Amino acid sequence: MSSTADKRSRDRVLGDEWLDWHGSDEPSEIREGKRTFLVLSLVVLVGFVLLAALFWYLVLPRFEQFGRPFAAAFTAAVAAGAVFFLVWYALLAAAVHSRRFYLAVCMSRGRRLLFILFPVVARLASSLGISRDRIGHSFIAVSNRLAEASPGRGAVLALLPRCLSAEIKRELRDLCSAYPDVTLHTAPGGAEARAYIRDLRPRAIVAVACERDLMSGIHDVAPRIPVIGIPNIRPFGPCKETAIDVEAFREALEFFNKPS
Repeated sequence: MSSTADKRSRDRVLGDEWLDWHGSDEPSEIREGKRTFLVLSLVVLVGFVLLAALFWYLVLPRFEQFGRPFAAAFTAAVAAGAVFFLVWYALLAAAVHSRRFYLAVCMSRGRRLLFILFPVVARLASSLGISRDRIGHSFIAVSNRLAEASPGRGAVLALLPRCLSAEIKRELRDLCSAYPDVTLHTAPGGAEARAYIRDLRPRAIVAVACERDLMSGIHDVAPRIPVIGIPNIRPFGPCKETAIDVEAFREALEFFNKPS
């Protein structure tokens, strides 16, 4: 009986709820730039194009049996699909690296395609020894560049996880108080955060969380609501006394509170 009580009194094993997390496998702060996701997504897209070319090569003789117009239409459809995705990627890369804001606004509408690519990119990254959280961090950096400034009426919602340290929470609360249109909310989980977003209907969101929760949240609300994600820093592992880059949080608030 006493051994059971002692076991319960001990600190839980951090990250038990995190699939694939093994204690010290990841550094407390992940710094994975936009390039990682962009390069791997290009590799995946080129792979898809090559598969499409192989499919065209194998199937074309079947279409030629029905006549040249059918073969030409099939060839045009495959080529159009390949060109579309390669042009989309070129515009995406330009939007991420360019200071021309209209490109980011344009590509934000195509952000859903990123989520279609992400599972394949994540598998490729895993085969290269890049963890799910590192590739997620890179994806978030790309997604943040596609966020719209979204001027106008309505609240900017700052969503915080409950695992942040008390000191960081006080600092972020003080930052948010300088912006009258910013509503600060601490959500213990994704379900409550989604419910609060439905009730508040903010014009933009600055979300703080781990890469996994940010990926899920951005998938749910962007591009309908512009989101900037701030991955947390985990010096003691997931879900305990986490911290963030406060300057990045400040810049996100300023981005959504630019004068129109």
